[in-house]
Amino acid sequence: MSNKQVPYSNEAERGFLGSILLDSSRFDKNLDVQADWFYENKHQLLFKTLKEMKEKLITMDAVTIFNYLTEQNVINRIGGSDYLLELQESIIIPNHSKHYALIIKEKYKLRCEIDILSDGIRSCYDGESASESIVGRLIGTSDDDKKELSFNELGEKFIHDCETNNTGNFAWPFEEWTNRLGKIKQDLILISAPRSTGKTAFAIQHMIHAHRNKQRVPFCSIEMLKEELLPRYIAMYGQLNTLMMRTRPCGCTKDESERAKEAMKGLKELDLVIRDKSMSISDIKGYCIREWRNKADAFFIDNLLTISDGGKQYQSKTIMYDDFIRNLLDLRNITKVPLFLLCHPNEETLRVSWSKDVENLADQIILLYTVPEEGIRIQGKTIMPRYDTIGTHVVARWQKNRNGESPIASLDFIKEHQTYKHLNWED
Repeated sequence: MSNKQVPYSNEAERGFLGSILLDSSRFDKNLDVQADWFYENKHQLLFKTLKEMKEKLITMDAVTIFNYLTEQNVINRIGGSDYLLELQESIIIPNHSKHYALIIKEKYKLRCEIDILSDGIRSCYDGESASESIVGRLIGTSDDDKKELSFNELGEKFIHDCETNNTGNFAWPFEEWTNRLGKIKQDLILISAPRSTGKTAFAIQHMIHAHRNKQRVPFCSIEMLKEELLPRYIAMYGQLNTLMMRTRPCGCTKDESERAKEAMKGLKELDLVIRDKSMSISDIKGYCIREWRNKADAFFIDNLLTISDGGKQYQSKTIMYDDFIRNLLDLRNITKVPLFLLCHPNEETLRVSWSKDVENLADQIILLYTVPEEGIRIQGKTIMPRYDTIGTHVVARWQKNRNGESPIASLDFIKEHQTYKHLNWED
């Protein structure tokens, strides 16, 4: 790879060092900057030497810096006194040092990713799988520079967040849910429902709601391809019966066509992010981390059952799903944004299938269940089907909520429009 292709900003490196030379107090504004962030060897060396002076409390001005560089036999290796003057004269506003530092760091991270991916490619040519190694090393380059808070500091932050109503950033798809449960902060949430109950429709409605609120929610659609999802998005956004549009012998009506086109315009403006086709757990982690760096506010994965084993030979499905959920929990801990995982319950117990860890490690589990004709008994109460609904009467039951209450909500699922409406709380 040529130098022209390597992510590197000579202007930012020169700008940052020039700012330090003009005003050494800039060090205090950029304490996290590291020498290896710089691409040019002479810039790395100059930064290290200036930092030494700062740490030794040596007064830093044009004369003392030149003398120290000379004493340390560094002056010629960084380009001589002429280069020092050139760096200072090219900088007009030292206050921009923070901006320069951000650019330097971003370029450094990109170079690290290139090295990691290059090693992975070499491993693949040698016949070795590199996906997990690549994901793990990329996680190590993630933007996790925040200082770990002490227990007391966490307490102060919690109280402050409550005072300022900053306990979560991601709303539920219904205002009634957000008003009662608050916004979601960084939970791993399982949306569990028997087949054909409408869990994908629930996810689509939630994602559209988030994008309308200017949030970015990538969707890992492993079960369905984009062309299969598209009619559902149009149905929900445009409140259209796209099944009828597709199957009517005489074709769709002019009104349906115009409304579908308007729906597509609206969906385009939402700038949805959808990744389809097969994905292993390593693929999911790598994709979500990349999208998280692009400022994702939450993730949806559809669904647990369709995640590929990635060629691993697990001893059992239980061990496999244990591994999946632990990786997803790790992903949640890295990104610190909500992670929604669609899954299926056991038909007899209505508990999440396959693995106890799947249930134990989740923060919230919501079961969507169509109310049968004979009703359904939940927490000592029998809920009978409602016949005043437009669509199907569905209950949303929180089987688990680690950080709050576990209510029961009745919903009206209008399947033709792939839309849920909150009816009332049942508890």
